[in-house]
Amino acid sequence: MDPTDLGPGTATWLGGTGTVLLGGFLWLRKFLSKDAADRAMDNADIGTVRRLNELLDSEREARKLAEARADQFAKERNDLAATVGRMEGKIEALTSQVGQLTERVSLQSEEIARLRTKLGGMS
Repeated sequence: MDPTDLGPGTATWLGGTGTVLLGGFLWLRKFLSKDAADRAMDNADIGTVRRLNELLDSEREARKLAEARADQFAKERNDLAATVGRMEGKIEALTSQVGQLTERVSLQSEEIARLRTKLGGMS
């Protein structure tokens, strides 16, 4: 027997083995490529979620600031309304006092006029 003679069907076996190995390599490449794409998509999804969380946090902070400003405006409005109420009360009191003083001045003016008439009649 010749040592270089590998027997019948050796080329077929070698060709089949090569085909299987090539197919396995191509499948492995495709599989790893798909995994790489999946990992890239996962990283993109993680990045997107992280960015959305950042946006949500900034919106929450902006809402808190807006609510704080609205609360401050409401407090100022309530304080001003109370001040206006007090001023209206004071105006009513002053109007009443002006009315009383006007009545008193009228009475005193009448009394002065009566006394002048009396004094004028005596002379």
